Amino acid sequence: MKYIKESFSKFKKDVLSKVFYEIMKYFFVTVILVAILKYTPIVNEKFELEVSVTIWTIITISLILIGVSITFSFVLFNKKFKSIQAMSLIDELTGLKNHKALEKDLDNLEKSQDSKEEPISIILFDIDDFKKFNDDNSYEIADKILTKLGSLLAKDSRITDETYRYFMRGDEFLIIARQTSLSNAQIAAERKRQLIADSSFEIDGSNFKVTVSCGVTEFNNGELKANVHDRVGKALQNAKKKTNKNCTEIIVW
Repeated sequence: MKYIKESFSKFKKDVLSKVFYEIMKYFFVTVILVAILKYTPIVNEKFELEVSVTIWTIITISLILIGVSITFSFVLFNKKFKSIQAMSLIDELTGLKNHKALEKDLDNLEKSQDSKEEPISIILFDIDDFKKFNDDNSYEIADKILTKLGSLLAKDSRITDETYRYFMRGDEFLIIARQTSLSNAQIAAERKRQLIADSSFEIDGSNFKVTVSCGVTEFNNGELKANVHDRVGKALQNAKKKTNKNCTEIIVW
């Protein structure tokens, strides 16, 4: 986030500096040309009848060029600004949407609840005993596991699903499953859980295996996102309380 802010600030300064530079450049070019035409005797004598027209033509062209330059600079600025905004919604480690993007999308779902007809479910994954995995291996390997797991979840996703890294430094992932009932979301969560358990993650020549626990609930019509957060979190905690974890639990509203 700090890098994004610094990039935006630097680009903004660069654009404003460029605009100022272009204005001053065309202004001085215009002044020099006018001076040459008006105060140079030879030029003045030769083009005496055309001087005033030429001066105003030059001024007009200069103003047009300044306007084009300013417009282009701000179009470029706006494009870069949108690019930086998009980057701010992406988790750098996994390439998935981040918690900020999740909250934004949940806000939109909350506001559009009255008009939605299709069911929407929430699936929350948490890697089992990931703190122990960190202690037994290293944070570098753990980060690579998160990257590969995020990629696996992104690939195993329907067009109506959106996958997020739940927190910036966490080992939880959340899926908003649109057009998905609670029962179908449970089936999807179980399938993903089993896929992860059966997968082997190769990192620096070594293979690692992890399992996840899953919590599933439905985003009901007219419900606040805070309630959904609480309920899916409780469902996940229920799954992690199981003896061997590596399971899926649901909570019905």
